Amino acid sequence: MNPIGGYYGLELPKGAFSWHNTPYTFKSGRSSLHYILQLTKPSLVYIPFYTCNGLLDSFEASNTNYLFYEINHLLEPDELPDLSPNEYFLYINYFDVKREFIGTLSEKYGDKLIVDCTQAFFMKGNGRSWFFNSCRKYFGVPDGSYLYMPNHIHSNLPAVKNEQYIVSHLVSRFNGHAREGYLSFLENEVLCGPEIAGMSKLSEYLLSHINYEEVIDIRYANYNYLDTVFTEQHLFPPEPCDECVPMVYPVLLNKFPNRKSLAEQDVFIPTFWTDVKDRKHPGFEIEKLLTAHLLPLPIDHRYNLGDMERMVRLIKHLP
Repeated sequence: MNPIGGYYGLELPKGAFSWHNTPYTFKSGRSSLHYILQLTKPSLVYIPFYTCNGLLDSFEASNTNYLFYEINHLLEPDELPDLSPNEYFLYINYFDVKREFIGTLSEKYGDKLIVDCTQAFFMKGNGRSWFFNSCRKYFGVPDGSYLYMPNHIHSNLPAVKNEQYIVSHLVSRFNGHAREGYLSFLENEVLCGPEIAGMSKLSEYLLSHINYEEVIDIRYANYNYLDTVFTEQHLFPPEPCDECVPMVYPVLLNKFPNRKSLAEQDVFIPTFWTDVKDRKHPGFEIEKLLTAHLLPLPIDHRYNLGDMERMVRLIKHLP
């Protein structure tokens, strides 16, 4: 029932832009993964050690067993397991530069492959395997994830849209107060947990107003500029893929990067992922090296070449 009278709400006419063509939307990547695990009920899922603990939340919520595997310097497993009945293999499209390898995995595993595209918003499903992403890792929205299923699998949409979110961090950043909104950002991250719920109406509206082609062009321009500066320190040679839209520019330094010094100059570089070094597992040396030394430099649509130049100067003068 539409209430009549009273105060006004947000004026949010639906926009004309879209990128994804799946009806399956969820409140977060963790929520999408929880839904996949609940639907497929695997006996075991192989997952990369180089991931955040947020991924593990979905396994705990669905009571699903998992086993870590190692990756090499190309961010690929050295050995691929032969899956037993009802076992699945999960792979992360790191920084959206692993599409060709994912094609190989999809040919091998079919609907037993789950592709985590939380670092690859622009990748769509291929009809053979499972794909899910995360909207708020790419855009200023409170929640959201798109899920692609194998073509032969059909299921019901989530019955309830997410209403458990906050937007004060988005408003703070919009008003130029990024530091002040950080605690609210962390609060909202907790709300974007593995519970199964559909994407919020607010995120659906906001995402319909984004010019995705323009966003992609800006990412390419920023990435290409950084590549002229850091090509010798690039994490690994990118795949020859015209459709890849890199999330970041990954620079691997030969020393521990001083993120605190950069943050003091309002350059905030994330760590992928502190959870890795905190796990008490022997081995996994490449994963721990990446966590300690990798600088995933922002290249998104909020920044221009002048911003890239300032970031480069600060990095080159790190203590």
